[in-house]
Amino acid sequence: MRLSLIGMSGVGKSHWARRIESQGYRRIICDDWIAEQLGPLINPDEKSTLELASWMGRPYQSGYAEAQSKYLAFETEVITNICAELEEKTKTDARVIVDTTGSLIYLKPQLIRKLQDLTHTVYLKLADSNLQTHYQTFLKDPKPVIWGDHYIPMPGEDREASLARCYCELLTFRDKEYRRISDCTLDYSFHHNPQTSPKQMLEAVRKEIKNSS
Repeated sequence: MRLSLIGMSGVGKSHWARRIESQGYRRIICDDWIAEQLGPLINPDEKSTLELASWMGRPYQSGYAEAQSKYLAFETEVITNICAELEEKTKTDARVIVDTTGSLIYLKPQLIRKLQDLTHTVYLKLADSNLQTHYQTFLKDPKPVIWGDHYIPMPGEDREASLARCYCELLTFRDKEYRRISDCTLDYSFHHNPQTSPKQMLEAVRKEIKNSS
């Protein structure tokens, strides 16, 4: 199978891409490709999600809109190149795991469909129970986040309050979008369970894809 893991930053896509790689899959890390494209804009010795998050900044900071636009342009180029590579190696590259970014949903629909044609999209859900917990995780372990038009402060609201409220709204919006483009959805309780093995993960994906076809 060729798989693309989709979902919010921090949900576990990179963790599972590494584990599935151990099953003979070639791992493609979109964040690394984007960091290479950004080149001199970020610290060349620290091309990590933390460095990308620092470069992009918060949605209320000056320069964020420009950084967001550049990031999406580079992500578009990266996904386009990945699709071209997968298309070229259809027969020789049967086992691939693509570790996508959380902002995949903001790319042009035709490009997303291209990735769907070449891979099965697997949505790793966040836990539904406590959106505030996810927000605290975001603060402690920052990731580059595309806010789109989902950061709108209310009158009299300070930055911390508006960021917390809008982040939870962003999660709700993205959940709908990830579901819309997914071939398979895996519940948080399953993919976050330390007892779930890579083989069990792949079997669950195969089963859901088969049942939905």
